[in-house]
Amino acid sequence: MIRFEQVGKVYPDGTTAVDALSFEVAEGELVTLVGPSGCGKTTTMMMVNRLIEPTSGRILVDGRDIARTDPVKLRRGIGYVIQQVGLFPHRTVLDNTATVPALVGWKRSRARERAAELLDLVGLDPSVYGSRYPAQLSGGQRQRV
Repeated sequence: MIRFEQVGKVYPDGTTAVDALSFEVAEGELVTLVGPSGCGKTTTMMMVNRLIEPTSGRILVDGRDIARTDPVKLRRGIGYVIQQVGLFPHRTVLDNTATVPALVGWKRSRARERAAELLDLVGLDPSVYGSRYPAQLSGGQRQRV
């Protein structure tokens, strides 16, 4: 569960990016942030994993205030899709997908097995795409990885 409680972000130049935003996303719920360019969608998403710190309010993930959570541990526990594809060009699709499990200490075999499951889940057959590199994928395929 992710909960925003009156969250705001004002940049040092005085620009308000997010103003008193409150909402809750239940576990397993799919949510899309929609709005015009510059309305705070990306800022909101970046505050969830502390790439940007809010200036007011609280953000809770699974009931815990993220301000009291180590940012690295927080980020390793949250999956999200970024606007620009951020894959490691020198690593295969399977290895890119297994990055976070490997970072949190999973054995290589377990991480690769889970990565194959995830690729299958998004419609990329791991036996076909797992050994490819990002440059060998279409833009849409890269986004799914």
